[in-house]
Amino acid sequence: MFKTKMKPLALTIAAVALLAGCGDKEEKKSPSQVLATVNKTEITVHQLNTLLGRVQAATPAMKQQMLDQLIDQELLVQKATELKLDREPNVLQSIESAKRQILAQAAAERVLGKPEALKPADIDKFYNDNPALFAERKNYEFIVFSVDKKSYNEDLTRQLDKAGNAQQVKSIFTSAQIKFSENEVKRTAEQLPLTLLPKFSAMKTGDIITMPEGDKVVLLLLKESILAPVPKENASPLIQRYLQNDKVQTDAKIKIKALRDAAKIEYTQKFAEQAPGASSPAAAADDGIKAGLKGLK
Repeated sequence: MFKTKMKPLALTIAAVALLAGCGDKEEKKSPSQVLATVNKTEITVHQLNTLLGRVQAATPAMKQQMLDQLIDQELLVQKATELKLDREPNVLQSIESAKRQILAQAAAERVLGKPEALKPADIDKFYNDNPALFAERKNYEFIVFSVDKKSYNEDLTRQLDKAGNAQQVKSIFTSAQIKFSENEVKRTAEQLPLTLLPKFSAMKTGDIITMPEGDKVVLLLLKESILAPVPKENASPLIQRYLQNDKVQTDAKIKIKALRDAAKIEYTQKFAEQAPGASSPAAAADDGIKAGLKGLK
């Protein structure tokens, strides 16, 4: 049997056709609900409103553009049906995947609900607990060195502890015949790992922070830091979004865990074992540090 490789557009068309077919076909529509007909198929105001989504105060031109998009989409859906694309195995699989994603998203929104508004005291506490991010915020310029972890030892650490500038660091590496890479980067406080920000804030020019990453050791030598505080009134909206997102993610993990605990789940095949503590707060913090380090190279 000849099989046609489906394009993403065709998959979308078929998905729309199937999902549209899930509604009540016998439903009567008043003339005021119908915006257009395409070969006797009606395009309704409800479809337009769904497409507009959260657009506030859509202009007549915008509504007309969206209506024309719905008409074009319906034409393609009808063509897909005519070509029997909705019977293609890969199309059916994509439709089922889209359906599962939509249902999972709807369930997540229902179970999690909307994040609660934070109290002013919560925002004040986060602002006061993180001076390096706000009241004492700085912009940093680093010279970043990267060396092979196998080359890094206690003797080298003692020598680097006495270094106060980039030239001295390079001389130590050269004398020890250690290959290294060097780079200069500028970062604001919010671009650095939050858990390490107090250490960065306490650094003086010439100080070095050393951190392992994979098979490398990364050394950050502070070339310069400039004070750039953020007033509380400017920080409050950012803090609220951060704390709300953090709460949503925390609640989601707890509720998904409860669902998993209540369900009977049996693996017939596992590809890898989860590392011990991989979902712990400490592991999450470590992931954040690694992500921050990647940006410093």
